[in-house]
Amino acid sequence: PGFVVLIAIILCYSTAFGLLEIGMTAYATEKGNAALAGILLGLMSTGSALGGIAYGSRSWHLPLIRQFALMLAFMGAGLMVLALPWAPWPFAFWSVFAGVVMAPALIIQSMLVAKTARSDEVTEAFTWSASALLCGAGIGLAAGGALLERFSSPAVLATGSAAALIAAAAAALIPRD
Repeated sequence: PGFVVLIAIILCYSTAFGLLEIGMTAYATEKGNAALAGILLGLMSTGSALGGIAYGSRSWHLPLIRQFALMLAFMGAGLMVLALPWAPWPFAFWSVFAGVVMAPALIIQSMLVAKTARSDEVTEAFTWSASALLCGAGIGLAAGGALLERFSSPAVLATGSAAALIAAAAAALIPRD
């Protein structure tokens, strides 16, 4: 049962990834510079890589599920900051910081999958988690496109924030490991 809940959380927060990609691309297009999307996504990836290095270089004493809930909450907060009306330079700056928690969230997700699955089902568990991650991203991409039919990039980014915050709340409700 715990694994099914974890898969649902992965599906929910990875929806934020798809919404983020569409939202950032829409932001760049709205600013009249579609090529800016690649730079913004690259900056966010740089923040993610730095966050992953920082996370992996330390020992953490908080239970994994609590770390996961915190990372997802910070992800939601970072996406909400990006939904604010920024000029391109400040948006680029905040993109780096919004990305810092993404790699740690993925790292913690993998550790939770390994910890939750029985040893003879680990391969299947990782397949399910990867499928949920990719499916969620696809849902986010589709939802982001649909949102852009009526709204602008801040609405897409705010929806991504909501998805991450819902996942954080769900993770926070899981009993300590």
